[in-house]
Amino acid sequence: MKTLLLLCLTISTWPVLANHAANYFESIKQDPVKLRQFLQQFPKGGDLHNHLSGAIYAESYLEWASADGKCIDLSTYIITPPPCEGTKPLRQLMADTSTEPLEPVIDAMSTRNYERRGVSGHDQFFATFNRFRSAATGRFGDMVAEARQRAGRQNMVYLELMLSLGMLEVTQLAAESGNLDAPYGERIDHTKVDTIVETVIEHFDAIEKRQSELLGCTADADTQPTGCDVTVRYQAQVLRTFAPIQVYAQTLLAVKLMQADPRVVALNFVAPEDHRIALRDYHQHMQFVAELSAAFPSQPAGITLHAGELTMGLVPPEDLGWHIRDAIETAGATRIGHGIDIAYDDNMDALLNSMAEQDILVEINLTSNDVILGIKDADHPLPTYLEYGVPVTLSTDDEGVSRIDLTHEYQRATTTYDLSYLQLRYFARNSLQYSFLSGAPLFKDTADGSAITACATDDLGAVAPSSNCAEFLAQSPKARLQWELERRLSAFEASF
Repeated sequence: MKTLLLLCLTISTWPVLANHAANYFESIKQDPVKLRQFLQQFPKGGDLHNHLSGAIYAESYLEWASADGKCIDLSTYIITPPPCEGTKPLRQLMADTSTEPLEPVIDAMSTRNYERRGVSGHDQFFATFNRFRSAATGRFGDMVAEARQRAGRQNMVYLELMLSLGMLEVTQLAAESGNLDAPYGERIDHTKVDTIVETVIEHFDAIEKRQSELLGCTADADTQPTGCDVTVRYQAQVLRTFAPIQVYAQTLLAVKLMQADPRVVALNFVAPEDHRIALRDYHQHMQFVAELSAAFPSQPAGITLHAGELTMGLVPPEDLGWHIRDAIETAGATRIGHGIDIAYDDNMDALLNSMAEQDILVEINLTSNDVILGIKDADHPLPTYLEYGVPVTLSTDDEGVSRIDLTHEYQRATTTYDLSYLQLRYFARNSLQYSFLSGAPLFKDTADGSAITACATDDLGAVAPSSNCAEFLAQSPKARLQWELERRLSAFEASF
C-alpha cells in the first residue's frame, strides 16, 4: 500500500507550498552545493540509530582527554589514563605545532583515509572504539551535548542514543555468580542487578545535568541555544560478544532500565554481528530478549536489533539470511538496524510482505554499510524495502567515526537513488512515527500524510489545532513532537 502511494502521488496533489519546495528540490538535485544547503535546512525529524560513543568526532575526544590529563600510545594510538609511563601526555601532543602530529591520530580514531592504509573498512571501523574508549570516561554529558548541538544545527528534533551504562558491571556480576542453568529468577541475583540499575539512573541524572549546562538550556529562556530543543532518549545496548550468562545478565539489566527510567526507551544488541560468538549465540540471544521482555513489559515495548549487518564473504553462507527473521519472529523486534542480508532469506518475498504488514521499520545506514560491508548503490536493499512498502528511515550509525552527519546521509540517498521530495518527507516522518517515544503516533500512514481521526481535518503543525486534536496531542509526547516536525516542514516549504 505504501509503495503504491509513494509511486502514484504526484506533486500536483500536494499543498501548494510543498509543490514549490519539490520543484526547487528537483531543480538542484544535480548541484551538490545547493543540495547540501537544501537538505541541511530540511526538517529531518530524528536519528534512530546512533551509537553515542561513535557519534563523537576524534577532535572532541582529543580535546577532552588532553584536558583530563590522559595519555596516548603513539604506536597503537590508544588513549590511556595517567600516569603516562611509556606513553605521551596528550597535552604535549596537542601543543606540538611544529608538524601535524594529530593527523594520524584522527585517522586512527575514525575511518578517514582508511583506504590508504591497507586495512579493510570493517577492521578499521571496529578498531576505533578501543582507541577512544578512555577518552569517553567521565565525558558522557559532553558527548550528549555534542550530539544534540549537531542535531539542532541540522533542523532535527529527536535522537535515540545507544550506550552501555552498567553493562560491564553486570557482566562481572554474571561471571562471578551467574548460572544460566538455574531456574528463571535464580540465574543471577536480581537484587544486585537492581543496585546497578540505581547507579545507572544516577549516571543518567549526571549526564542530563552536565549536557544541559554545556548547552545553556534554561526552562524560562525565550530563545534556547542550538540543541536545547532536541529531545533525547536512550537505548540500553547489550554487548553480545560475552559468554551467554553475561549477555543474559545485560539483557536483564536493559529491560529493568526500561521499566525504571522513562529516558531508556529501548534495548539493542551491539558489537560486530560477524563476531564468532555473536554468530554462534545469535538465536539464543533472541530467546533471551523474548523471555525477558515478556517478564518485564514496558511501554513502549522498545526492541530494536542490529540484524543482517552481514554479507557474502564476511561470513559463511549458512550465517546469512536468517538473522532478520529471527530478530522479528523470536525476539519480537519492531525495528531492524541495517537489514543488509535480506536477499539471502529463504523466502524474502514473504518476509518483506510480513514486515510491511507489521510496520517493522528498517534503520538505513548507507555510509556505514559501504565502509564496513562494501555494500552500496544497487547492491544496497534500500530500493527493495521501498518497493515492498517496508517503512524505512535514514540514520547515521556512528557519525563521528564515519566523519558524516545525517544531512550527508540524506544527500547520499538522494543522489544514489534519485529520491523525490515526497520520499524525503516520508523518511523524516518515519523517524518520529516509529520512535520509541511514549504515546500514540500522529499518522495513520506516513506515506500519504493521513493523520489519525482526531487530527484528520487539521492543518498539520498549525499553531491552534482543533479541540479534539489538541486533546490528543496533550496525551502523547510522540504526537506532540510529530506536530512540531510538521510545523517545521510547513515553515520550510513556505520559504520556497
